Parts: sequence; structure tokens; C-alpha cells
Amino acid sequence: MVDNVIFDLCGVLVDWRPRLALEGLFPADEIDDMFADDDHCGFMYFDDLHDRGTDYVDLLPDYENEYGPHLAAMMRAYADHVERTLTGPMPGMPQLVADLRRQGVRVWGLTNWGRDTWPIMASRLPRLIGMLDDVVVSGRDGDGAAKPDREFFDLALARFGVQRTSTLFVDDSPYNVDGATAAGLQALRFTCADETRCWLADHALL
Repeated sequence: MVDNVIFDLCGVLVDWRPRLALEGLFPADEIDDMFADDDHCGFMYFDDLHDRGTDYVDLLPDYENEYGPHLAAMMRAYADHVERTLTGPMPGMPQLVADLRRQGVRVWGLTNWGRDTWPIMASRLPRLIGMLDDVVVSGRDGDGAAKPDREFFDLALARFGVQRTSTLFVDDSPYNVDGATAAGLQALRFTCADETRCWLADHALL
């Protein structure tokens, strides 16, 4: 039985497209390198540090020391244009959240996101975030923890006051889904609103 649903934000509730921060400012091949899967430019590694509470003002000098001035200029541009990456809600998700709430299901948010850039997210999507009962933000609330760390899930469960065995966690990252499962939650890999809605309907939540 599920009586609470915790949603990831970026890639689940929020359409987050990191390339958009740099498009028009740098050549396409350099942007490809910055976000390459092998992370040879260190974006994902430093983004994780940012999600865990290191503000950009402290992060950027260390990034420049490791990767040099040109890549640092790209990372600085990303930090300066985070708002471009947030294009709006994921299709179908605001209605899904509203439908859950109408059924009496409490709905929460759990996101890996920086402390210094959370006000940008909150101001870009106030109606969507306002639909949630509460949101735990790694950079603001995690004290160094973030998904998929068990302690971050434990923190969220305690903050929300919910039971792990009756709580569903929805995330697009398989690592975060595995982390939630290891922490004792029910977990669902997000692909789209329609498939999520079908799962919820099959489990009598909608």
C-alpha cells in the first residue's frame, strides 16, 4: 500500500536541459565535450559537489585550477545561466500531481540541487513546487548528503514524517531508484507521465 509519493524534480517534474545554459555562447562541439558521458571535463563531478552544498563562488576557483581558464569560463557561464536550463514542467506531470492530491495522496519533492541556485528553481516554477507538500533540497538540507545516499533518503522521510514501506519514490536515474530501494522505499524508474500514471492506476492510487 502506498499513501505518499516522493518525486525527483529534474527529469521527472521539471524539464531540465543543461546544454541550454551554454547554447549560443560556445561552439556546439565544446558544449558536447562539457556534457560528455565520460565526464572528461568534470562537469558531473563538480555538479555533484554543488548538489552536496558547495556554492559556485567556492566551487569555480577549484574547477579552474583543475581544468584551466577556458573550461572554467564555460562552467561560470553555466552557473550564470542556470535559469535557461529550466524549461518548465515535464509534460503531464502537473496534472498527475494534482490528480494524486485529489485522491488524498500526499506528494513530496526530493532533489539534488544547489543551495545557491535553489531560489532560481523556486522562482521559475512556483506553481509546480507549490503543489508539493514539502521539498528537500540536497544543497540546502542535506549536510553533504544527496541521492543516492541512504542518509539523504532517511533525512527526507524524517522531515516529511512518512513511513518508508508505504512511500513510493519516483526518479529517472536508475542509481537513485536503486538507492531508494536499498533504503526500504518502494521505487519506480520514471520514463514519462503516461507510464507513471499507469503504474499508479494499477496500484489503486489513481
